[in-house]
Amino acid sequence: MQSARLRYEPLGPDNLDDFHRLVQDAHVRRYMMDGNVFPLAWSAQHMRDSQALFERRGVGIWLGRETTSGELVGFCGFAMLSSLPEPQLLYAMFERFGGRGLATEMARAAIAQARAQPGFAEIAADVDEVNAASVRVLDKLGFERVEVRQGAFGHLLVFRLASPELERAGGTIHGAATPPGRTSA
Repeated sequence: MQSARLRYEPLGPDNLDDFHRLVQDAHVRRYMMDGNVFPLAWSAQHMRDSQALFERRGVGIWLGRETTSGELVGFCGFAMLSSLPEPQLLYAMFERFGGRGLATEMARAAIAQARAQPGFAEIAADVDEVNAASVRVLDKLGFERVEVRQGAFGHLLVFRLASPELERAGGTIHGAATPPGRTSA
């Protein structure tokens, strides 16, 4: 998989150390892991979970690298998280790459890959309300806020992105009704 400025590789044993380095980064941990530090075994389990999701659904976690330099930027893709019953979009990157639109680029690439697989008429994501940068990314990509839950940092916003066909049919995420229009953060 490739986008304008990044190339992507599925998370696997050959790049587990890079993934672990990302999830140990303070900026990534701030919201992604609720600030917690996890051991390499945690990262290895998420690698195995990602590989299994690739086998079942054709998506998982990809590491994103700059096309020109090969430098590790972050990760994006889908994971089964306890907050929603379907794989949900996730993305994170080292802080030094912020402000360049790379999170949007990574999320867009992951969404395109999911749309090429069966069963992704809706794409779900959740984000802590205080994570304004990720909220902006989802807003830019056309996600709608469908629910507010209690999270580790206050409100956890649940988003969905429906395919144009599902939008016309008035579809919803499992267990979350779509409000008429967007709510403000």
